[in-house]
Amino acid sequence: MKLNHGLLLRATVIIIAVVPVFISCKKKTSGPLAPTTYTSVATVIGARWAVLNASITANNLQTSAYFEWDSTSEYTQKLETKFDSITGTIPTSVYASLQGLNPNTTYHFRAVATNSKGTVYGNEVLFTTVDPEKSITVFNDNLTYGSISDKDGNKYKTVQVGTQTWMAENLKTTRFNDNTIVPLVTNTNDWDNLTGPGLSWYNQDSVAYGGLYNWYAVNTGKLCPTGWHVPSEDEWNTLSNFLGGDTISGGKIKEFGTHHWLSPNTDATNESGLSALASGFRTSAGGFNNIRRACYFWSSDEFNSVDGYYRFILYNYGETSPSNADKRSGFSVRCIKDNTQGK
Repeated sequence: MKLNHGLLLRATVIIIAVVPVFISCKKKTSGPLAPTTYTSVATVIGARWAVLNASITANNLQTSAYFEWDSTSEYTQKLETKFDSITGTIPTSVYASLQGLNPNTTYHFRAVATNSKGTVYGNEVLFTTVDPEKSITVFNDNLTYGSISDKDGNKYKTVQVGTQTWMAENLKTTRFNDNTIVPLVTNTNDWDNLTGPGLSWYNQDSVAYGGLYNWYAVNTGKLCPTGWHVPSEDEWNTLSNFLGGDTISGGKIKEFGTHHWLSPNTDATNESGLSALASGFRTSAGGFNNIRRACYFWSSDEFNSVDGYYRFILYNYGETSPSNADKRSGFSVRCIKDNTQGK
């Protein structure tokens, strides 16, 4: 009996001794790791720009991230993300605005993340920039159009309306006419806090409708191509009066049909040739509203220290209506040629 009791005691001791060894191994495998890196699709793709996106998990270590990109998989170019560092265990969305690209070109990119445990390369993603020569806007075939280009190389149709020469398409430049960048602002809080120029696209992806610029970008006087400018209230009035007044001029400015407008697109004839699109707007707080329902065009005139003047046209009315809005709002822009009568 004593022998059996001793064997039992020794066996019990052995079992107890094994337990802490098992727990120690478990703790070791839950320590900090190299980052987890996932490259997402590109968004806001235009002829010469795109926004690159990725998701990075820092795995409890301070992590930095950037994008590699090129027209091949050689990745000779580097672009920093908006975030200087990433921490924690929750995936963090990062992005970077890429500009100066070539139209109708396929590009490769991937996210790269680094922490003290190593560098991880994300999956490769491809995107193709827009061909600016391909437009789905419906113009007035009975009119003769000219053309003008911006610093990005985007080409716009122009049209004579009475004594004025107007762009017949919404502005979509990412550069001022001195070749400096118009800041592309995708983050809602950043947009809300802007006190300087800003550019956005409806829901970050509706490039076909043109850019949505805040009034601070308009007020630089450099948003339109050289020799052109954002129209004043007097110039908007001249246009509207030539087309018969505010009560009917909206229908003569709107693009015909329901591709960019909700039905019934009341009174739309596009008699002016301006082919206005229902591009919606970005609120001063950063949200988006009214695409295919209305268009909003900035005036260069200031209403007061907070608001600027603008014009809007609705899908179910033929009117052109003047109003004022917070300068942080994102509206479409049409440019008018300098030194035309009615200025």
